[in-house]
Amino acid sequence: MKFGRTQQGVMDGSESGTPFKEIAASVLAFLDDQSLDPTPGNYELGFLYRTDPESLAARSVDGVLTTGAKLRQDQADYILGAYHALVRTQGASPEAAPEAETRTGARLRHQTLQLHDLASDAVSVTGQFGRDLTAELDQIEVESLPIARTISTMIARSSDAERNLVAALKEIDALHAEVAAAQNDALRDSLTGLANRRGFAAELTKGPGDAPLALAICDIDRFKAINDRHGHPVGDRVIKAVAESIARSCAPHVVSRWGGEEFVILMDGVTLDEAYEIIATANQALQKRAFRIRESGEALAPISFSAGIVLTQRTRALDAIAAADLLLYRAKQAGRNTVYVQDTALAA
Repeated sequence: MKFGRTQQGVMDGSESGTPFKEIAASVLAFLDDQSLDPTPGNYELGFLYRTDPESLAARSVDGVLTTGAKLRQDQADYILGAYHALVRTQGASPEAAPEAETRTGARLRHQTLQLHDLASDAVSVTGQFGRDLTAELDQIEVESLPIARTISTMIARSSDAERNLVAALKEIDALHAEVAAAQNDALRDSLTGLANRRGFAAELTKGPGDAPLALAICDIDRFKAINDRHGHPVGDRVIKAVAESIARSCAPHVVSRWGGEEFVILMDGVTLDEAYEIIATANQALQKRAFRIRESGEALAPISFSAGIVLTQRTRALDAIAAADLLLYRAKQAGRNTVYVQDTALAA
């Protein structure tokens, strides 16, 4: 099996002067050497391998070939699929649908992990190959100098391959970390760090669909007056502080920012009475906090929230938000700083 490449030009050969026919012949020779059918997908991968040796696709192919094995069709499909996913992710516009970006990110993570495994195996094999050759070289007598030189050359090539594969591993790890971070950012509210609506929906998938839970929706009382009097920067700091207070009081239950000054809390395995105690305690803890305007030192009046709580199931939680929101509206009408549980109003 042949193993080795040289940097060549782009498809038209304009940069290196390499004719297109020569590149095409090189690609077809690569496919023939690997016993791969000359399909459009395989040709594309072969072209990437011959013309862009520093790409993740080419390095991943190297990861397979360095083990001494030929490239299987399923491995070729994995590598080309990861390449396409990477191109789509890097070229996606900010206006692209968040759901589509999430699916692409998930696919790319799967592909990069697969390539990581291939390259890891190759690093292990090439490393051991070099160590074995070094041990054999120590046993060769002086009169066998030509053989020694040959083995020395093989060791050097093995070391180069190992270094290249280690570099590929680092690049794949960095890509995987970037995609994971982007995925996490897509599920988090940028101001508070809490789960956003998409993160809330993701949390609903983490348990049995028929599992009972309590759902509460909370809204900061008289928040518009704070915004109108002190400005949006102060309002944002208030939202961030309230979010931190509610999350701390309601831990380990999931708190998400629903939008504006509204928060939704998922409480697994609790009764309505227990859910009320959790939310009421969170409201009391919030009102005990002293808020002061950073620029002027002016103290704000104690901050409270109103809330509505319902019992539901995971599969019906999104629908239950409407019922909880109606209870929240009634709590606001009742004078604020109030928690409504199902059809019973309880002063917080």
